[in-house]
Amino acid sequence: MNFLDIVQRDQPPVPWREGDNIPWSDPDFSARMLAEHLTQAHDRASRRTHLIDQHVGWIHQLLLNGEPNRILDLGCGPGLYCSRLAALGHTCTGIDYSPASIAYATGKAKEDALACTYHHADIRTAGYGNDYGLVMLLFGEFNVFAPADAANILTKAYQALRPGGLLLLEPHIYDTLLPGDKAANTWFSSPGGLFSPLPHLLLMEQHWDETIAVLTNRYFVIDAATASVTRYAQSMQAYTTMQYRQVLTKAGFNAINILPGLAHDRITPDPDFYAIVAQKSS
Repeated sequence: MNFLDIVQRDQPPVPWREGDNIPWSDPDFSARMLAEHLTQAHDRASRRTHLIDQHVGWIHQLLLNGEPNRILDLGCGPGLYCSRLAALGHTCTGIDYSPASIAYATGKAKEDALACTYHHADIRTAGYGNDYGLVMLLFGEFNVFAPADAANILTKAYQALRPGGLLLLEPHIYDTLLPGDKAANTWFSSPGGLFSPLPHLLLMEQHWDETIAVLTNRYFVIDAATASVTRYAQSMQAYTTMQYRQVLTKAGFNAINILPGLAHDRITPDPDFYAIVAQKSS
């Protein structure tokens, strides 16, 4: 791409047409993203350690009654939840699209002799296995998938569970995907960062499609030395609580409980995510 391509870009963008997501599967991008997952400076890629520990304790004690179980973590990243759950006696399987995250998680499991198995795969097309007591899809990852793909993921999760097994879904609250004041186009310069290791300009814009409730983020990365342009796009589907119940019911789940965030017994509810617990009929 070049500057003219930016000027002549489609307005508004068609959700998911310009790419499914930012390039999680690219090896170089994946390595840079891994550093963002592991940092304790922010919670943007993965949560910081104290929050993950709180969530894992809640999952272990309240969802699984402190008893060992088989767990599938979809979009597991570098295994930060799986490794802690395995240390508590669970047997965990993780699937993620990022090669660097999977390599890190696999190395950690081997180093600490944890009962964790990891697969580098796209959860839309990967096989999940079966006989799990818990399937997890956390940190808003559900919303990045187009509705047909999201429905398929829920169906496969249902099939992977044993009777009576639980799905733990942590999707975005509808209003958190509304652009609001963030809708203004923004840009910044960088000597090197997540989208490129080289000096670059990053142009960002957001579009909210009210008719289908989809937020699309565009990123144009302009190399400072060559002026070449690379475009990335990410679309996210917003759902109301009723719509979450509908898609889960259609996939076969019942006993659907929508909670104000993981570890919801905290004083302050999570401002960005629900925690939804749904069960496969026994």
